[in-house]
Amino acid sequence: MSDYKQTVESLQSARRLVGLKIERKNMLLKRYKRKVQEFDVARTKNIQDILLLEARVAKYFWHEFRALLPSGSGFLTRTPYAQDITNRLLDVGYHHLTNTVKKLLEEQDVSMALGLLHVARNADSAPLAYDLVEMFRADIVDAEVLRFLRLKKREFKTLEQNTIAHFLHEVNERLEKKYYLRDFKLCHTYRYYMELQILKFIKAVNHSEIFSPLHLPTRHDTRCRLTPPTVVLPSNAGVPHIG
Repeated sequence: MSDYKQTVESLQSARRLVGLKIERKNMLLKRYKRKVQEFDVARTKNIQDILLLEARVAKYFWHEFRALLPSGSGFLTRTPYAQDITNRLLDVGYHHLTNTVKKLLEEQDVSMALGLLHVARNADSAPLAYDLVEMFRADIVDAEVLRFLRLKKREFKTLEQNTIAHFLHEVNERLEKKYYLRDFKLCHTYRYYMELQILKFIKAVNHSEIFSPLHLPTRHDTRCRLTPPTVVLPSNAGVPHIG
C-alpha cells in the first residue's frame, strides 16, 4: 500500500471510493424525498481536497438526516460518542460494520495498517478498514438508524441492551438482503457485494490500477424474489495481501 499511495492511480481510486460514498448517501436522501446536492469529487487535486469535500458532504447529509428523524430525537449532527440515541445507534452500527470489513480483510490476509484516506492513530487502528467501510455505511447503518427510529411509536431516552440487540439484528438482516449484481447477472447478498468490492479494491492496489467499484442497484430487484443459487468465487479469484 505504501508504494501504491505514491502513484497517480491512488488519487483516482480515493476519488472513486469517496464518490461511491457520496452516491449512496444521496440515494438514501432521495428515498425519503430529500433534496440532494451535487459534489464534484473529480475536481479534487489531492487527498486533502478530497477530505475537505468529504467534510462538506457530511455537513449537508447530517443536516438532511436530522430533518428525517422524529421530533425530540435530540440529534444535532453526527458526533461520535455523543449521548443522544441517534449518535449512539450510529456508533454501534458503525462499529459492527467496521468489524465486518475487518473480518473480510483478515480472511484475505490483508494488512490494514495503511489506508488512502485514514491514518493510524494508535497501535489498534486499521486505516484500510476505515477507508473501505465508508462505501457501505449509508446503505446499512444510516438507512437502518432512520428506519429504526422512525418506526418507534414512542420516544425513548435510554438505549437498553435489548434495544441494541434488536437494532443489530436488523443491521444483520440488511447484510443478508439480496441485490441483482449486473456484473454477474445473479442475485447476491449485500455482505457478498461488500466482499467483492473489497476484493476489487485489493486487486487495484496490488496491480497499481484504478479502483473500479461494482454497481449496486438503487433498491432490491424483483429478479431477486426467486433467487438462483449463489455462485462461489472461482479459485483464481483469491487476492494476495497488500504489501
